[in-house]
Amino acid sequence: MAGILPRLIHMRSSTKIWQWPNVLAIDAALIAALWLLALERAHSLEITWVAHAVLALSVWLSYVADRLYDVRSRERAALLSTRHDFSKRYARPLWRVWFVALGVDLLLATQLSPQQLTKGVQLLIICLIYTLLNQKLSRRFFPKEICVALIYAGGVQIFLPNTVSTDFYQAFAFLCLLNCLIIGAKEKHIDAKMRVHSLATLVAERWLSPLAWTGAALVLWNRGDLWQGLALSFVLLGLLHRYRAHITIESFRVLVDAALLIGGAFHLILLS
Repeated sequence: MAGILPRLIHMRSSTKIWQWPNVLAIDAALIAALWLLALERAHSLEITWVAHAVLALSVWLSYVADRLYDVRSRERAALLSTRHDFSKRYARPLWRVWFVALGVDLLLATQLSPQQLTKGVQLLIICLIYTLLNQKLSRRFFPKEICVALIYAGGVQIFLPNTVSTDFYQAFAFLCLLNCLIIGAKEKHIDAKMRVHSLATLVAERWLSPLAWTGAALVLWNRGDLWQGLALSFVLLGLLHRYRAHITIESFRVLVDAALLIGGAFHLILLS
């Protein structure tokens, strides 16, 4: 552990430009909006730009709020990841931007259909409950990875008609779960330092790559470009976990999240 801390401190001061979307939680919003677009094209639907904007802003608001609450009662010396250190250092301006973004999000939400607005409010309540439980229970134990996967996958499809199959939801939720577990496995010592106890501490790391490749094989049974994009994301997650020892922590998190982005982009490229 003594050798890890200096390296982590050095990483915080040498953040690359391509890592900033992750530090600012922009990548999470982009992934959600991209997969909504992929679903829209796959099912020949027409989703308004307002719905895409509301989804992206809502995801960003959720991620940033969770980070700001994570760091509010901790000293900077105890924050070993760049995203948490940044949130602590710039908490006040981030909260100002957060409230402005919330206002824009609520204003745009008034343009949604009544059905979309109802679903959005329901998801918001679920997100608030998750944030409260995570903050209250994470120092003992809270399965945040499962909660995030289910909520995120639900959020991506929240503005779609009920006629869309649940098969994608199950596969995408599993993809998101593996994303969280693989990041958690890489950052176990960071969570331990922050006294965060989640599912990642219980799952054997050796099973994560085989699970990812199994997920890729299962989704390929479904024909269609959308499922090929999912399979690609699964394969990339498995490879990144397999070679995690050769990748720095901050770069690893960016790449693992990028794996989800690449899968959605792959589907859209195939359709073009």
